[in-house]
Amino acid sequence: MSSWNIQPAEVGSVLSTVFSYIGDEEGTTGLTGDMTALGERLLDADTHAASGPIGVALAEFAQHYFGVLNGAVGLAAGAVDGAGQATLHYVEGDLEMAAEAQAGAGTVEETQTGGGPAFYH
Repeated sequence: MSSWNIQPAEVGSVLSTVFSYIGDEEGTTGLTGDMTALGERLLDADTHAASGPIGVALAEFAQHYFGVLNGAVGLAAGAVDGAGQATLHYVEGDLEMAAEAQAGAGTVEETQTGGGPAFYH
């Protein structure tokens, strides 16, 4: 049987670091912040170019790549959330097993083996 040895505090630290790289929902930090900055630079480029064809090209570029980037943000956030939930379930399962062991610690089961004296577990 395999065993698990997860350190929840260390997992939480790694997940927090990864989450900071993803960024916040307001688009001010991490990858989401970089996306905000890219959007602003694309608008600046469109304004300075003052050209219909360049504006169309920039809009198509933005539509495609922001779709890809939003997908990456969603997948990364989902992975962080999933790992956090899995760790939480691990901790809850560990606590449940500990509670069961503690509840059973006060009971003594009596058994008979081959007609000899009673043995206690």
